[in-house]
Amino acid sequence: MKVREIMSRPIITEDEDTIIIKIAKDMEEFGIGSVVITSEGKPAGIITERDIALKVLLKNKRASEVKAKEIMSSPLITIEPEEASVEEACKLASEKRIKRLPVVENGVLVGIVSVRNILTLKPEWIKRFYPEVRVLASGWTLDRLEKSLSDCEVFIAGKDEKSYKKRLKEVFDELSELVSHYVDDKELKDIFDSMEQLQHDIEEKGEIEKSKEKQRKMLENILRKFRHTTYWRKQQSMSSFASGIFWFRDYRHGTGKELRLPFKRTRS
Repeated sequence: MKVREIMSRPIITEDEDTIIIKIAKDMEEFGIGSVVITSEGKPAGIITERDIALKVLLKNKRASEVKAKEIMSSPLITIEPEEASVEEACKLASEKRIKRLPVVENGVLVGIVSVRNILTLKPEWIKRFYPEVRVLASGWTLDRLEKSLSDCEVFIAGKDEKSYKKRLKEVFDELSELVSHYVDDKELKDIFDSMEQLQHDIEEKGEIEKSKEKQRKMLENILRKFRHTTYWRKQQSMSSFASGIFWFRDYRHGTGKELRLPFKRTRS
């Protein structure tokens, strides 16, 4: 995926001689956190809300007297919309420790890529920008996997061995992928380890009937862990910077709005 596909636009720009009070008012009016500063019509720097706070307010300077060129971050680090991939944008932003990358095509500013743009697409990359953050898998993702795994109870009861093994493998494969991304998620790792034991038991015993009762109990234990973890995570906000933990909605499917109690599912 290329940068053009995720960049934000249009971009608000200000001339280098614009006073900070006007820039601050424009930021408020347009609901933005940064503006690109131009010199003779070409991108030259960038000013963020943080720049205004640290370089003007904390230094007791008058926002009506300070010009953009006095506090802007320069030289401007940019990226191209077609040549660069999202992966390259992420690498550049994290290496330079910046949160916004102006997108320039043939010398013309055409958009901007922010950390938010990148993490909306790839939430598992958050460690690249916030190494200290503990990242947990979304409760909405776990809820979807638990619903899928719940069908295995029916497959066991109905002696549908083929569907049972297929569904287990599907859930196990996605859990494997999640564990590789959310390496700090102990609850997810615990669920994965239990699933791994169940998979091993199937491979060792062969037919379901040879260990049906044991597998049923193992499956019940895994579902209990799923429901407990899912219930509490769905009550958390999608992201909580204050606690240092980030939560993300399921990246593949839509989510329901109702919280579900962590009790065993019943079927009619």
